[in-house]
This record gives sequence, structure tokens and C-alpha cells, in this order.
Amino acid sequence: MKLLERIIYFLFTFFIFIVLWNVMTRLWEAFVPWNYKTDFIGVVVVIPLLIAAAFILSSLSFKVIKETK
Repeated sequence: MKLLERIIYFLFTFFIFIVLWNVMTRLWEAFVPWNYKTDFIGVVVVIPLLIAAAFILSSLSFKVIKETK
């Protein structure tokens, strides 16, 4: 049961990351000029922040789900 819960957790985290990635991509294309420096900032700064945000949102969602049972 614990293994299934972890699999669902990581799939949910991956889904949240994909949604955040799509939102960030649209905002990035609209407001950030394209060059190698901004791409480097995106890879080094923005992607780790998106990964962290996805895990935090997923953890909070699972905590709320467990508390409502």
C-alpha cells in the first residue's frame, strides 16, 4: 500500500510539474527576451524552483487529502 501511495505521489508531482512548466513557458516566451543568458538562467534557476514547487504543492495536496479521510 505504501508503494502505491508513493507511485501516485510521484505521478501527481510530475503532473503538477508539467502544468507549472507550461505556465512558466508561456510567461517566459511573453516577457523574457531570448538569448543564451536567459536560457542559462532558466536552466539553473527556474527549473529547480519549478521542481521544488511541484514537490511542495504535491506534499500539501496529499496532506490535505489524508486529513480529510
